[in-house]
Amino acid sequence: MDRFETPDKRWRRVKDWIIRQIDSGEWPARTKLPSIRTLARLFDTSITTVQRALADLEANAYVLTEPRVGYFVSATGRANPASRFDFSSVTVNVNHAVVAMLSQAASRTTLSLSSAVLHGDLTPHVLLNKCMAALASKADLTIAGLVTPPGHAALRRRVAGLMLARGVVCGPDEVLVTSGDTVALELALEAVAQRGATVAIETPTYYGILQTIERLGMRALPISTHAESGIDIDHLEEALTQKKVDVIFLNPTLQNPRGFIMSENDRAKLSQLAREADIPIIEDDIFFDLVPEGERPKAIKSYDRTGQTIYCSSFSKTVAPGYRVGWCVAGKYRDAILAQMFSRNLAVSSLAQCTLNEFIGRGYLEEHCAQLRKQLTAINNMVQALVHSAFPPGTTYVPPRGGFIHWLELPEETDMARLQQLAQVRDYHIADSGIFFADGQATKGLRLCLGRPLSPELVAGLTVLGECAMQAQQIRLATA
Repeated sequence: MDRFETPDKRWRRVKDWIIRQIDSGEWPARTKLPSIRTLARLFDTSITTVQRALADLEANAYVLTEPRVGYFVSATGRANPASRFDFSSVTVNVNHAVVAMLSQAASRTTLSLSSAVLHGDLTPHVLLNKCMAALASKADLTIAGLVTPPGHAALRRRVAGLMLARGVVCGPDEVLVTSGDTVALELALEAVAQRGATVAIETPTYYGILQTIERLGMRALPISTHAESGIDIDHLEEALTQKKVDVIFLNPTLQNPRGFIMSENDRAKLSQLAREADIPIIEDDIFFDLVPEGERPKAIKSYDRTGQTIYCSSFSKTVAPGYRVGWCVAGKYRDAILAQMFSRNLAVSSLAQCTLNEFIGRGYLEEHCAQLRKQLTAINNMVQALVHSAFPPGTTYVPPRGGFIHWLELPEETDMARLQQLAQVRDYHIADSGIFFADGQATKGLRLCLGRPLSPELVAGLTVLGECAMQAQQIRLATA
């Protein structure tokens, strides 16, 4: 391929050649296309160029994707909207693998890269202690008393104020304080769907969402995602049109594990689609405060006019992981969720609620999150540099626009099981990517959780991991 061609001309040349192969009958329907790497070598171009060509072909239904398998010529070899997407729901089976992963991560003596928990060095202990000291001096406040659902009234007023920045106007009575974000998500799903229901999810997605679906005996319908813009709205729209979905469950802001931020336009369209189909949405927005100012999108909940979107969040990823204080704004499902909280005695620590109320009231939340974002930006810059210098050529990485969760796609020939073994020998733990997919099947994806200050130890740890990935690739190539 001419190296002086423009990028636009390069991807179109790849696309046109594939179309000719299909139209000529050289590649009949259901023929598997060469791998992305093979096509890149054939045209002497980048993987990104080939991916762009394939994305355009898929959008026009010349080809379709089978997750973790590859690209295939569509059933007719031409545009056929009915064949573009897979609407097969699956039984989720990840809980055992998640428990094993968390147990192993907790036993590591060095650097854990698999747990999405804010490190103690980034937690505002001094400010929280000041708040607790102030509470102790208030004789009229009983911080050891029981605060029943829906939670501490003053904290709910604070949260209602925080929701304004997310585009959501609500009163304190609409806010339910929960024991963390995960409990809020489970309460939400239980309120809107029954056992056996089909839940549309992003793929890959946060394993906690999958565990909740599995625990409640529901099925998952994986919806494809784009590395930068999130859930594929066309895929979801067709699933809704075909009535394949009972509820939509997604994490659109700094998504775990891919880190994307869903666009404002897609959020508005999603809300409209759900309203027209009369389908509830559960929105997990736990990372909102880690998005840089000026780039924060409105919550999907802000477009809700019928009360069918349940918004869930918490302070666990920004302020106090151990406090386990979250909340939900449940719309028309408020009473159903509140009834569950009473029946299961789901009260939240009064001390934690009072401390966070004081913390927000003193203006500490904005101060702390601004510093936290600055520190995480330094980490993100370091990761970008290391991916290019320490990881195998061909590693795909789309830097997140904030937060501390990073998703890498290692080269196709990487032996992931060997990578985990090599990392474990060095006492570094990484999670198997299968826990982020409803069917539990692992890919070449690698999630790195880096909620800690930038340090020589962290740089060294990621460098070692890159070396392990190089070795895992070389071992696979040597035995191929």
